[in-house]
This record gives sequence, structure tokens and C-alpha cells, in this order.
Amino acid sequence: LVRLRRQLDKVVKTRALHRAARKKVPYPIVALVGYTNAGKSTLFNYLTGADVMAEDMLFATLDPTMRRWIMDDGPEVILSDTVGFISDLPTELVASFRATLEEVLAADVICHVRDISHPESEEQARDVREIMKVLGVDAERPTFEVWNKLDALDDEAAEAVKTRAARNEMVYATSALSGAGTQVLMEAIAEALQGALITEDLTLSFAKGRERAWLFSNEVVLEETQTDEGFVVTVRWSGRQKAEYKAL
Repeated sequence: LVRLRRQLDKVVKTRALHRAARKKVPYPIVALVGYTNAGKSTLFNYLTGADVMAEDMLFATLDPTMRRWIMDDGPEVILSDTVGFISDLPTELVASFRATLEEVLAADVICHVRDISHPESEEQARDVREIMKVLGVDAERPTFEVWNKLDALDDEAAEAVKTRAARNEMVYATSALSGAGTQVLMEAIAEALQGALITEDLTLSFAKGRERAWLFSNEVVLEETQTDEGFVVTVRWSGRQKAEYKAL
């Protein structure tokens, strides 16, 4: 318990560094959340080709890992693998654990990865949703449920899960181990990201050099026209990027 607290506290202390680095990233962020052993790191590895530890171990991913992910026929994004949830977390660790999940608040799209073969999968899913609500993740944030570990089921059970998933919007059945179902999931994420982007015109005076530089460095500018007073800049950006711009 003491070791876990120290590790969690170490992660909490790096939040500001992660957020500062993330503000320099001009790409949308997709966050993977879910219980320990749900297969988040395995899915992360499959999608990005990264080699992140995927172990049957509590808090195997203690420091959220982020990797650039170039999607087929989709936008370039940053994929974030977050700390896994556990059942019956000791009270004295709850605050630190929640602090590690602040990564999720910066995400443009969330993938809630579930071990669909686990006998307590539904209870675990409720826990995750509750924590997300407590963290302040808004209901409008595109959130996919990824029913993972089809490979851990027999053929009949796997087919039943796929049928159930197909009946539900924003739910996808996958095996991160074999890659089954991941292509359809990727297409859905790409579509959600495109839908989450807003196109609008900004009017900047010549004095707004810092703001104009931010827009170009974050690669959100589609078009720019100079006027007598400054610039009219057409941008296409996510809600997260817009909020960061307004905070300048």
C-alpha cells in the first residue's frame, strides 16, 4: 500500500508537466480508460505499434503513456493509455488515483475499454462511468465502449457479444490480442474526431501576434486574409484547442 501511494503521488506530481507538454501538441487526443487487465495497454500497443508493458498487475501503467497515432484514412492523433481502475481501492488512495485520471479531461475522444469476458464486467463499467462523472467529463464528449477480449470467450459467446455490441451505438467488440474488430473501431473514432472539429472565422488585430502564432503552430489554420485592421483567420479545431486558445 505504501509503495502504491508513493507511485501514485509521483504520477500526480507529473500532471502539470504532462499538461504543459500536451498544450504543445497540435493533434486531437484519444484516451483509453478502464479497469486494470481490461486490455488497454494491449490495445494501445496494437494500434500504435508501441511496446508498453501489458501485465496482469495492479497499476501496471502508472504513468500515462502517450504516443502519436497515424490513423488509416483519418486524422493524426495522440493516443493516451491511462492508469487502470481497481476494485475496492483503499480510501487513502482514492484522491491520488483520481488525480492521475485528469488526463481524461484533456481528451477529445474517450475509449472505455472493458474486459467483456470478466464475470464482473458490468459492475466494473458502472464504476468507471461513476468516476468519469465525478472527474467532470461532460456527457457530450464522444465516448466509445470497447468490449475487449473476445479471444477469451468461446466461439458461441464471442458471437453473442458481437451481436449485442452491434445493437448498441458507440459500442465495439474487439480482441486487442488478434486485432479483431479494431478496424471498425478506428473508423468510428476517426469519424467522431472529424465531427468534433469546428470550423469558424476569427478576427485578429495586428496586436494579436501571440494568438496568431499559436493558431499556426497548432496547425488549425485553413485560410487567412489580411484586412486594414489585422487578419481574418479561418480555423478548424477541437473544443479542447479552442479552450486552450481562449486561455492564452
